[in-house]
Amino acid sequence: MQSGGDITRDGGAVPESGRAGRARASGERGVAVYLTVGALLIFRGIVGLRIHALHPSQALFVVSVCLPIFIGSVFCLLGLVLAFGMKSLGSVSHEGINDPRVEQRVRQRYSSDIDELTSLGFSYSYTSGEGMALSHVLLIYPAFILLRARANGAILTLGRAGKILLAAPVLTSADGRVFAHPESLGVSFYTTFRNGSLLVTKNFNFPVDGTAEYILQASDQTDTEAWQTHSDRLNKLDTEANPAKRDRSYQAFADIVLREDAFLKSQG
Repeated sequence: MQSGGDITRDGGAVPESGRAGRARASGERGVAVYLTVGALLIFRGIVGLRIHALHPSQALFVVSVCLPIFIGSVFCLLGLVLAFGMKSLGSVSHEGINDPRVEQRVRQRYSSDIDELTSLGFSYSYTSGEGMALSHVLLIYPAFILLRARANGAILTLGRAGKILLAAPVLTSADGRVFAHPESLGVSFYTTFRNGSLLVTKNFNFPVDGTAEYILQASDQTDTEAWQTHSDRLNKLDTEANPAKRDRSYQAFADIVLREDAFLKSQG
């Protein structure tokens, strides 16, 4: 089984739309809310000092001064954490996971897909993790994405630099032309060609239109049916002038999913 390092590409050069755009908008609102609420609570505590001076009371001091200032400081701190954390909202990272315990959980979660793909000639190559900075769980949209993924049975684990990783298996075909990537929504098949075009087949509905460079086939079907669909199109596109690449490395897979993410951002 191959291993992979941390592979990151800044999405800043790509129009911020889709998931990344909503995440950034959510982050900006979150920062504003946390800082505003924090400032108001601290101001309420300062006003409480004047009230305490007129009516000295230990209980009143705790409730009207200490508590608002403490809670307000916490909200302001959260706002600052979000503000700094948003610097990485425009980037997506992928890293190979070498922890046997995580791999075992991934194999158990996706056992049905792995068994079916193995019967089709694929082999388990590595466990991949899509990374999100830990601070992003304080944002509304990224937190929603994580909760929805977890509800669908996604495997979450911690990666390098305090990142939260969505762990999933990556399998490769016997001839090295195809990556199969089961996730909570279903399985995606990927093939790249010499001219840079990318053939993608998904066995679930995917509301995005393909292009000449991002050739998409997506419909609700079984893993076997999706593989047959992908294989048929691949055999037509794989020519001597424009052959399919046969690179099974983790770098090759990470480049593919990063390209797909950039394309989806550009589509909004």
